[in-house]
Amino acid sequence: MSKRDYYEVLGVAKGASDDEIKKAFRKLAVKYHPDKNPGDKEAEAKFKEANEAYSVLSDKTKRARYDQFGHAGVGGTGSSDGGNPFGAYGGFGGFGGQSFNFDFGGGGLDDILGSIFGFGGGFRGTRRGRDYRTSTTIDFRDAIFGITKDITVDGENVKLKIPAGIHDGQSIRLSGRGGAAPEGGERGDLYVEIRVRADKHLTREGDLILSEATITMTEAALGTEVDVETVDGKITMKVPAGTQPGTNFKLSGHGAPRLGSEERGPHIVTILVEIPKNLSRKQKELLQEFDKAKKHGIFR
Repeated sequence: MSKRDYYEVLGVAKGASDDEIKKAFRKLAVKYHPDKNPGDKEAEAKFKEANEAYSVLSDKTKRARYDQFGHAGVGGTGSSDGGNPFGAYGGFGGFGGQSFNFDFGGGGLDDILGSIFGFGGGFRGTRRGRDYRTSTTIDFRDAIFGITKDITVDGENVKLKIPAGIHDGQSIRLSGRGGAAPEGGERGDLYVEIRVRADKHLTREGDLILSEATITMTEAALGTEVDVETVDGKITMKVPAGTQPGTNFKLSGHGAPRLGSEERGPHIVTILVEIPKNLSRKQKELLQEFDKAKKHGIFR
């Protein structure tokens, strides 16, 4: 199922003010909050949907991208799970026999699993080795495309296959790669936290990759072409005449993939217009002439 329009979710018009959006969300939050609807899955789903819509429409930058590109402009992929990683791929194989579980930080999930399955400390009554934790750092592009790394834990060399689309701070669990167990027991697990180096020019939001391109005010008025650095290499992008500062352009398919999917989001390029600080006398005269002509309606 595809996601509903965020304005429809909150029950407001596309031109709604910030205050109207806030009031609409507050009304839905009170109505569908899980504390008021214990065990009601439908209410819980509606609460999450409203929360997701508000998180985008209450942010001016994200709202502008959503208005221009829809869900694709805010890291959405059109799925109805709201980007919930555990609903889509919370534990899977398929990487040369390596077993994955993804921990999104905070320790909450680990604590729950630990109380049920014995992760991190051993289930009561089960003879089990200690879990090990370590970390490894990868480059920005390696997080987009995936990479295999050799890591050493407790003197044993482990090949770690990091899937495309992984986020900074996520952890991969390798079953049976932790500490040795007492006789007759199972080895513990190995948790590897993935740290992603920042890129000088690119940032990431979900499956979006974001960057900026600076042009002169003359280029903005007349149109130009700019070379955009993407994770796939440089791409020449046309900037049409009359482009305004802050305009976003979408490069489809050059963003990041969702874990477990080959489909990639877009790369969003925001145009910045450079305003000259030190003008020559001639340049000032030309701009003044242009301004006079504009005021007399010649350029309308």
